[in-house]
Amino acid sequence: MKNKITYIIFTAFIALSSCKSTKATIEEKANDSTDKIERTQEPTLIGRWKLVKLSGGIVGREQLPPVNRVTVIEFTPTEMITIINGKETNRVTYSIGQGKSIHKTEPVPMIYTNGITSMGKSFRIEGNTLGISEEFHDGFYYTYIKIANDDDGLLRE
Repeated sequence: MKNKITYIIFTAFIALSSCKSTKATIEEKANDSTDKIERTQEPTLIGRWKLVKLSGGIVGREQLPPVNRVTVIEFTPTEMITIINGKETNRVTYSIGQGKSIHKTEPVPMIYTNGITSMGKSFRIEGNTLGISEEFHDGFYYTYIKIANDDDGLLRE
């Protein structure tokens, strides 16, 4: 009987001391992914950008946006706002960091939305052109041009 009690206590001690709580594991994963992202500031990203071209997808070809649809994205210091035909359709918080891309071997600038660091979009700015790439196979590459902050991107005659 004494051996059974000793065995039960020993087994319980081993089981309890070797387990971590789910909460602790989740917090550690969140901290690990945050630590791996080198935070950067990209002030040139702030402003309004009009979609002019997209390429990729399953077909993998370059195409113009639909004629009857004008897409503008606006970056504030904390939010990314999508505007379609002059109406706001989406608003999310974002952060910028260096991350892994499926397209390159070295870390690249990434846009992370709503605090989710596991699913970013890589981006590149050259002059007044912004390129945003979805980071999955058959994803799209979007090309935007910078427009004035008071411009909604709609053509007027």
